[in-house]
Amino acid sequence: MTQEQIEKKKKELDDILKGADAAARFKKLETLAKEVGASVTRMEKVQKGHDAARVYYEEQNTITETEIVHNIQESLQTHVMINMGKTAARNFWIAVISAATALLAMSAAWAAVVARIGCSQ
Repeated sequence: MTQEQIEKKKKELDDILKGADAAARFKKLETLAKEVGASVTRMEKVQKGHDAARVYYEEQNTITETEIVHNIQESLQTHVMINMGKTAARNFWIAVISAATALLAMSAAWAAVVARIGCSQ
């Protein structure tokens, strides 16, 4: 995801959260979550009942609006971190090339100084 796409998705999230209709907002959040690669489900065991010797659980697949928003924000943060890593890797090689160029320039300057001292004697 490019930085422009990430910014667009952040703005879309802000626009969705400004909506008044909770059901429509939830559906739009689910769609946005799927677009950015965020989870829209949560599996948990909920206590259903118990008797003297046993506790019964059933799995529920419910998620709240807050959790979806959190998942979307984490997904967007992950995309930003990936982009930062790519940028850092690219800038590393630029720095290596710059350092090599500076080393060559320094060597040339020292050679000129040594040659000048040698010529003046």
